[in-house]
Amino acid sequence: MKQKNGLSYLVLLLALIFVLAGCSKAAGSQKKTIRIVTTGVSFPGSYKKDNQLQGFDVDVAKAAAKKIGYQVEFKTTSFDGLFGQLQSNKVDAVASNITITPERQQQFYFSKPYGYFKSAVVVSKQSSLTALQQLKNKTIAATVGSIQIQQLKKLSFPTNVKTYDDREGALNAVINQQTVGYSNARAILAALIKQKKLPLKILKGDFAPERIALTFNKNSQGKKLQKKFNQALGELQKDGTLARLSKKYFSGVDVSHE
Repeated sequence: MKQKNGLSYLVLLLALIFVLAGCSKAAGSQKKTIRIVTTGVSFPGSYKKDNQLQGFDVDVAKAAAKKIGYQVEFKTTSFDGLFGQLQSNKVDAVASNITITPERQQQFYFSKPYGYFKSAVVVSKQSSLTALQQLKNKTIAATVGSIQIQQLKKLSFPTNVKTYDDREGALNAVINQQTVGYSNARAILAALIKQKKLPLKILKGDFAPERIALTFNKNSQGKKLQKKFNQALGELQKDGTLARLSKKYFSGVDVSHE
């Protein structure tokens, strides 16, 4: 009888060990989650198609997170609300065509750049203007919170800057002749014109080079994420993923290199 009870206990013990091992394996296989905010309305970096979030910034963030064992939980907000989401700790990072600037570096940590742009200006296709220098004293649209607001003010000639809540409003302002032009990165403008078949053209002349990166809070957690994502982005650059994603969203143009 004692032998039988001993055997029963052994069977139960082995079963318990297998259960615990299975639980441990399942827990170990669960990915950590990183919360990332983006606009969801900014083609080709972050937008929705068939109600699915996609774009260059979105895919880069997902690919980098996957490299380091994270799954991404995306949130969306207006461009001027991105940093507020980060500073209030509602998210862990921003991925939405964020330009690295000295002012922003005082408040946030940035990853390695994954995109390099130069700003340009679009005008009506019917406009007689052909070059950037012809915009002297003209009114140019820019999106609220965008780096182009300050860039336009630093040009060697004066311009009037009028801000709009989103790109759609700024582009419509040019089409409806409420402003002469709209400023954004040249690669983004070219992609927008092609995708939406807009009656606009890009003027000759670039200004204000930009480097875009993932953005993190300036604290210990942000520093850790910066280090991890820098490693991931370095691998994505080396294996050609960044170039492939860039060409996918920017009509064959590789913006992942200077």
